[in-house]
Amino acid sequence: MTTSLFDIAPGLATYLLVLVAVLGACMGSFMNCLAWRLVGGQSVLSGRSYCPRCKEQLTAVDLIPIVSWVALRGRCRHCKKRIPVRYVLVEIVMAAVFVAIVLVYGFTVQALAYGVLACILCGVTLVDADTYTIPNGFILAGIATWALTVWFMGVPPQGFWPGSDFATQFGDGFLPVLIDGIAGGLLLGGGILAFSLLFEQVTKRESLGGGDVKLLFVTGLFLGAPLGLFGLLLACFVGIIIAFVLRLSGGLPGSDVLNESDGGPGEPESLKTRAIPFGPAIAVATVLTLLIGSPCMTWYVGLFM
Repeated sequence: MTTSLFDIAPGLATYLLVLVAVLGACMGSFMNCLAWRLVGGQSVLSGRSYCPRCKEQLTAVDLIPIVSWVALRGRCRHCKKRIPVRYVLVEIVMAAVFVAIVLVYGFTVQALAYGVLACILCGVTLVDADTYTIPNGFILAGIATWALTVWFMGVPPQGFWPGSDFATQFGDGFLPVLIDGIAGGLLLGGGILAFSLLFEQVTKRESLGGGDVKLLFVTGLFLGAPLGLFGLLLACFVGIIIAFVLRLSGGLPGSDVLNESDGGPGEPESLKTRAIPFGPAIAVATVLTLLIGSPCMTWYVGLFM
């Protein structure tokens, strides 16, 4: 599956992994900015970054991922107000995710596609946590990424990977990955949509939002049917953990990032009584499935064979 990073000289491999980590941190910083602007109803294509409290424009010194937050001790260089820890945590997590993807998939088209997907899922997590919505732009970006890269993917000889169930009939090229992706998207997106509609019909209560259903369709495209089901089950467990943590902490992560005093849109009253957003759980579970889903399923199936 990989263009083995371990076949490269250790010094070069370390250098490449550092570059990948820096890229991941930079993308985390970008997704922080993108999500903040989407939540605040601002343009994501124009305008300089600025402190939401004092309105001072930020320079390169303020925008170095991780380093700037640490050097400034988590405070704005101008007004000395605290910068939410969420920003640096996102940068660290994205750096780690990028490195993990390269370690699992090497420098391949899969790694590129999954890195883009990780960025999309990061944006989904941040926006959904603050607004309980998943913008269609993220969904379209995910579909476009899969559609552009699936033609260059293949099925590895061993393990449970996207396309593995169809490799016997269609070979180890892109075709089984394409078929499995479509099957996974329809199974997760269509299946959950049908279940959600039935649940609402019986209980007269709202279940999953449309954004969650569309996000599951996108993750199904990337994971395929078997891994997609594993990811859905994992998302339920992650969702329970997130709900438990948030109930204990008394709020959503990042709820202090935008409020009236910050010059942001504030938190609508209706959000305080709504259910825990499921988008972050889907995002976390999808990334974990990409990284550990195949060995976990291989281990599980091995128990019965």
